[in-house]
Amino acid sequence: MKKILLIQPNMRVATSGQRIVYPPIGIMYLAAVLEKKGYNVQILDCQTEGLDKDAEVIDGYVEVGIPLAEIREKIAAFGPDLVGITCNFSVMVPHMNETARLVKEMSPAVPVVAGGNHPTSLPEEVMENGAIDYIIMGEGEISFPMLLESIQAGRPPENVPGLVWRKEGALVKNAMGSFIHDLDSLPYPAWHLFPYEKYSRHYQPRTVTWGEPQAMPSVMTTRGCAGGCVFCSVHKTMGRKFRARKLDEVFKEIRFLVDTYKIKKLMIIDDNFTHNKNRAKEFCDEFKKQGLDIELHFMVLALWCMDEELIDKLKSIGCTSMGFAIESGVQEILTNVVKKPLKLPRAMELLRYARSKGIHLTGTFVIGFPGETKKDIRRSLYMANYSGLFDSREIYIATPLPGSELFEKCRKEGLLADGFSYSKVEVVKPNIRTKDFSPGFILTILEADRTHHLIKANPKRLVRCVRDVWKRKRDYFFQVLFETFKMFVKYDFLKIREQYP
Repeated sequence: MKKILLIQPNMRVATSGQRIVYPPIGIMYLAAVLEKKGYNVQILDCQTEGLDKDAEVIDGYVEVGIPLAEIREKIAAFGPDLVGITCNFSVMVPHMNETARLVKEMSPAVPVVAGGNHPTSLPEEVMENGAIDYIIMGEGEISFPMLLESIQAGRPPENVPGLVWRKEGALVKNAMGSFIHDLDSLPYPAWHLFPYEKYSRHYQPRTVTWGEPQAMPSVMTTRGCAGGCVFCSVHKTMGRKFRARKLDEVFKEIRFLVDTYKIKKLMIIDDNFTHNKNRAKEFCDEFKKQGLDIELHFMVLALWCMDEELIDKLKSIGCTSMGFAIESGVQEILTNVVKKPLKLPRAMELLRYARSKGIHLTGTFVIGFPGETKKDIRRSLYMANYSGLFDSREIYIATPLPGSELFEKCRKEGLLADGFSYSKVEVVKPNIRTKDFSPGFILTILEADRTHHLIKANPKRLVRCVRDVWKRKRDYFFQVLFETFKMFVKYDFLKIREQYP
């Protein structure tokens, strides 16, 4: 067993969202570990391979990836002894299952291993797919090689931490091991196995991550987040304990990417980069010392972990735009429902300070939590649009991600919307029904807010916006127009203010 194929399968995304393609850092780390142990490894990133394919829209969704026949050809060309499939996003579940069945159809004796957030969160359910032989829960850099050694030695994998497997037809779930404490013990991700040229060449606006016009590789400097946000499931795979790499090692990796791929932009993909404020400040100081001529972006900047000095340091290294997840404009909802450790009065102080420094601010809000009322939702939208704190804002829908506290609550209390499926678990699709609102109301208010925002920005868009609502949301057309009209009358004509800190 020497030839290992690691696959990021296709996925479907709603046409109202972006076609997002991320380099699959998880399996790239795993590939690097396996190569060090002497295995012949290949990565098949179906999503990046499909960037040059025409987007096919089916029932309001667009496929991101390559045809199954092409996946078959690539698997056959390599002839793997074992296949690993990553599934970090639940919308990838149908394609994970389809790919696993394809492997078994081609070579029934080839073991199939699944990993990532979804299999970690729902291992028993994923193992119902008979084509998947093993699941590795959590981090795989230690467990995966141990599984390979067990298979090659012909012994039961009873000592492989975090492994889910079958023994005489019964499901066995091994105890989880410790998370990797020394992240510097890991090699750099196997970028040489990733189709970076294709990723860069086809990186077009509104096609992939963040809609940036140039390819942006990723670097992980920490793992883990101590926050307990109800909608987040990252603790399932990365834990809650904050673990950090040495900054010397981080900048060696950044230099490697700059020298090898001539990158101009870089994404820091930490779960919570600002958890340790002092380390974040030291990172900024070192970035300046290095004299790196690249544009830096951050996946997550937790406002509740920041202060004015850190904002200054981030700006000093070129971060002239920052996005902050506010989630709700109602403190009671933040504290008791979202369970985010953010205090709005302090957050607003920091936002005003950042704006005074000329930083472009984007606020991210989430609506539709169980426990939230229609009034709470309108107060959040008011803060997003009328507080004067944000240059731009993004409004998303509370989404029951498997592994999150929100998912468990919705499942136990019967709050999942009719027809719920993992293929629809997206932040632009309503999946929750409560006594206070229906999925239809959430969809309507989201569309009305979007329409209101676009028309306010440019009144000449009025007719075009109305046509757009008719085209995209015909079933909700009159409801959306009515809610949009109410917003204009209430906030722009009558100047009624909602309560916010």
